Amino acid sequence: MGKAFSTFQSMAIAISIMACMASYSTFAQGPTREMIQQSGVITDALDSICQEGYNLYVAECVNWESTDSLLAHYNVDEIGHSFIWQPTNDSWRVIFMDKEQKNCIFDFRYDLKSGEQTISYEPRPISENERGIFEKKDLMFKNAIEQYGDSLRYDPDYGRPNFDFVRIDDKTTRMYMLQGVERTGIIPFGNDLSIDFDNEGNITAFRRYHRSFIPISNEGEAAFHSHLKDNPYITPTDVCNFLLYHGNMKQTYILSTALGCYILYDAERNSATLFHIIGDGENQQE
Repeated sequence: MGKAFSTFQSMAIAISIMACMASYSTFAQGPTREMIQQSGVITDALDSICQEGYNLYVAECVNWESTDSLLAHYNVDEIGHSFIWQPTNDSWRVIFMDKEQKNCIFDFRYDLKSGEQTISYEPRPISENERGIFEKKDLMFKNAIEQYGDSLRYDPDYGRPNFDFVRIDDKTTRMYMLQGVERTGIIPFGNDLSIDFDNEGNITAFRRYHRSFIPISNEGEAAFHSHLKDNPYITPTDVCNFLLYHGNMKQTYILSTALGCYILYDAERNSATLFHIIGDGENQQE
């Protein structure tokens, strides 16, 4: 699994939509005629989704980096539960506890703006604040399983699901489920959802981003899939998974049947651009 924050140069290639999969997103109701006519609405929606997808990507990277650092110093049988949270919008913390769930044996801190990582392997008691954060996240996960356990679909032939908690604002924490991938050379589109919680751990929203799972090879020039009319945009999970697993690919395309166009996502710029399909070989940027 690649972990680096990669950069790429943008390039134009002819589009040929190959796969088809129905999806849901934050904008699952689809755009109205009035929305499309309003200048900048689609651009603002795409920008917001790209930022959300990048934040999810950072959460995944922090999980991977902290786990690798932990396993370089501890055996698996010495490790208990872990939890990750955002003290601020620009910082992340990861705590791993011992088997008894009493002491912190690993403390990982990451500053998003500076890129600085701070790691402590010095055992210490779990603080009251940390205990409260752990118990709240445990409550959120239990509530998610109780209400939506039957909806947590994944393909065990490719890997187990990954769960990430990302702060959306001061009142909302969003838990994402992503299809984990233990094979190399695969971009996992689909088998993804998110659940929103308030500060008391109650569920306030549920979204299924895709109804199916399409593993796509990352060895070509670009990845392609389509969204049906119930999901007109790229999803934050599309953005995150492409950033995590794109290999040498530079871009991914999503055909939006709702908008009659395709959306180009560029990994280097973390941006999505809408192109109208005019005719054979022609397209026009929104």
